[in-house]
Amino acid sequence: MSLAGGQQTAHNIALYLGVTDQVRGRHIFNGKLTVLERSHARWVWPLTWPGAQRPLLGQSKPSLIFVGDMADLFHEDRPTWVIDRAVATIAMSNHIGLLLTKRVPRMVDYFAASPPRWQSKLWLGFSAERQQEFDLRWSRIRSLAERGWLVFVSIAPMIGPVRLPHDFMGRWVIVSGEEGPDALIRIMNPNWARAVRDQCHAAGIPFFMKQMTGTIPIPSDLLVRQFPREPT
Repeated sequence: MSLAGGQQTAHNIALYLGVTDQVRGRHIFNGKLTVLERSHARWVWPLTWPGAQRPLLGQSKPSLIFVGDMADLFHEDRPTWVIDRAVATIAMSNHIGLLLTKRVPRMVDYFAASPPRWQSKLWLGFSAERQQEFDLRWSRIRSLAERGWLVFVSIAPMIGPVRLPHDFMGRWVIVSGEEGPDALIRIMNPNWARAVRDQCHAAGIPFFMKQMTGTIPIPSDLLVRQFPREPT
């Protein structure tokens, strides 16, 4: 998994094929869902991968795997067996899976019935572009944080300021500007990111600045990349 900004790899671009349409040079999801064949080797990859040489959480710690990168595992049309297999595979591995969605109600329903022992193996995230999405999705996923799940937020692409509410119990905040060839259409104000950084610092919440808009370099004072501690 990589949380650092950068150019798209050939592998990532290939993932767009068939599920996006190009509109003014930008890949737009066309509503088609795909899934690997049940016998595909990628299904068992987390079970055979030895882990990163330099784990982001520290030496001898589990590696992080971003599950369904550039996809939403909890899309309303996704078959439940796909979610079951992806989640169970990570839970049986030696790693920690990061699950990110904007379809919070389905994630909440799914993990409300999941075994508590999985809490150390799965970090549950919600995306939020600005305050209105943050408030709506946090109000729905808050119940999982209350039950002990590690909940994080990815404010990406950040297209407006966000203030963390007083009841925010998320244990990690990621901030990113818009990516892609037409990213300069919606430029992220660096002061929005600074305000979130300062709120995280005051609350003791790890802050991770992924990237600015497009290829704009991250200001030196915003180059903060922290990770939460591994749950015990």
